Amino acid sequence: MCLEHEHQSVLAVGAHTDDIELGCGGLLSIYAARGYRIRCIVFSRSEESLPIDFPRDTLVREFEASMTILGVENYEVENIPVRYFSDHRQAILEKLVSIRKEFKPDIVLTFNSFDTHQDHSVVHQESIRAFRDSNIYGYELPWNYTQINTNMFVEISDYHLNKKIDMVLSYRSQVILNRTYINRDYVITAAKFRGYQAKMQYAEAYEVIRQRW
Repeated sequence: MCLEHEHQSVLAVGAHTDDIELGCGGLLSIYAARGYRIRCIVFSRSEESLPIDFPRDTLVREFEASMTILGVENYEVENIPVRYFSDHRQAILEKLVSIRKEFKPDIVLTFNSFDTHQDHSVVHQESIRAFRDSNIYGYELPWNYTQINTNMFVEISDYHLNKKIDMVLSYRSQVILNRTYINRDYVITAAKFRGYQAKMQYAEAYEVIRQRW
């Protein structure tokens, strides 16, 4: 699906730094190239995922570097503890509702409904509650799934794939920690696999959660 429509405001929602880049970095690059208004929010600084000798703001700075590569200036990072999102569900909903009123996104990119990570599940559910008048597409982080529901494929060009790779590799701390999904090979392999399914060279896959025409 090429998504050639008139929508011009896009909100990408993540739980942790790097969720957005891994899940929908290619599509965001496409939207940025079209001049769409883009806003990104993640709800945790993920400090718990860092070794004790790393500066506590490491992942925030890496997220900022990624947003610079994307060309997005409207972004924010909240400070909810990893794995405790269920204790902050109302605050997450209220934040998303405030963004809805201020930013009025036509498109919301959030987690797939089959994502089993407890933090991702909370963000997915509250995104649906908050954005009842928006198109909502669920991106995939496939290592969190026991089953997958993807019914929309977005073709990603070499340019946008390389932009996604650069964004992901902004997370130098995670490269040092040998995270298996923070590397060039993973991003390319995932894009090729979804491309095979959709008869494209490279693609990202999404769940259409809500589509308004």
